[in-house]
Amino acid sequence: MTSPVASLQDIVRGRVILPGEPGWDDVRAAWNLSADQRPSAVVEAADADDIAAVLRAGCRVAPQATGHGAEALGPLDETVLLKTSGLCGVSVDPGARLARVEAGVRAVDAAAAAAAHGLAPVLGFAGTVGVVGLTLSGGTGWLSRRHGLAASNALAFDVVLASGERRRVDVDSEPDLFWALRGGGGRGAVVAAVELALHPLAAVSGGMLAWPAEQTGDVLAAFRALTGAPDALGAAFRYLELPPLEMIPPPLRGRRIATVIAAYLGEHDKAGDLVAPLRAIPGSLVDTFAPIGPADLVRIAGDPETPMPSRGDGFLLRELTEEAATLVAERAASGELAPLSVLEVRLLGGATSEPHGDDGGALNGFAASHSVFAGGAAHAPEAMAATHARLAQVRAQLAPWAADQVILSAATTDRDPARAFGSAGWDRLQRVLDTYDPERRIVGGALG
Repeated sequence: MTSPVASLQDIVRGRVILPGEPGWDDVRAAWNLSADQRPSAVVEAADADDIAAVLRAGCRVAPQATGHGAEALGPLDETVLLKTSGLCGVSVDPGARLARVEAGVRAVDAAAAAAAHGLAPVLGFAGTVGVVGLTLSGGTGWLSRRHGLAASNALAFDVVLASGERRRVDVDSEPDLFWALRGGGGRGAVVAAVELALHPLAAVSGGMLAWPAEQTGDVLAAFRALTGAPDALGAAFRYLELPPLEMIPPPLRGRRIATVIAAYLGEHDKAGDLVAPLRAIPGSLVDTFAPIGPADLVRIAGDPETPMPSRGDGFLLRELTEEAATLVAERAASGELAPLSVLEVRLLGGATSEPHGDDGGALNGFAASHSVFAGGAAHAPEAMAATHARLAQVRAQLAPWAADQVILSAATTDRDPARAFGSAGWDRLQRVLDTYDPERRIVGGALG
């Protein structure tokens, strides 16, 4: 029997690359360079018609725009890596406060298009992440405490079903699939474009405050106090071990630091009052918190803008207790988190924990007050092993405060995906997949 991959060159307008051909290692690479993706072929789709053609050919596909979160996909044997980065259109309807974003659009580009009208979508912390993938996985960002997850702000999807049929999916058309796509991890259909609600931002402040790692205890104490802050404030604590690179500002270069990154949706005077306890901590190395434009929100965290090899793990905390914060502070101050280069504790709450009823999506929010993500280098097998060992230790040490719910967009592949949605949600998701993708030909679960 002839493999459907053999026909791909003849049925798509975009580029088809097979193993061993020139450029193979470049096109199969993920954002995380330690994710060794080995699909049966890579198709760089030119448009939604190419997506439909690949699915009509009978291929199993893993859609991917930017390659973030690829380590969550697992093996890609007999799977076509379907690159959607060529679908990069963004259109904004300022009157309707609506953006139509194609599957290859990055957060930085969607933010800029909306900001031209004084508006912003719910996006994540990193400008290089694909908007569609973020939305399909739930997606938390600076607007989430006020406006909910990115998935909760999705109003419609243009999709290609596993059968190759094109559909528009919204609350009135294919409502079960619409439910599943909002936070269900990209299962059930390949999304060619999403329509997102936009929110007015007349004023916004954001930036980073940083101290030497030895002051992590004071920093985390002040950060814990933000738990009761208004939902206009988003904040994350980050322990960072920074390399001695020229691109890093001299006060931070080659140092271990404790930081708080924050954004406030409103007047800067009110924002200043909220960060005042942080600014009272002596020995600050950097303080960039200031009024910014809406488009700058996706850059204030300073996430890397070029691919690199790493490994990470994420989970949820029911509560960031004083005991849990003290444990993190002691490990950070003493250097015991090495070889991890980052440990983030992100403030949730607000609209991220509000139920949306039966008309909500597969993932509406989290039964948790904070999320945790930690990661480190994986440039060689021994470095990867050391990072994995430290990640396991961090998870074990914080286990007494960990929530039962899994956060699939940050967790490793050994987590039970059903725990992201609860038993009823997972059962409903499987029923939707049985209807729209009974052979499970569309691989989901990554940021895309």
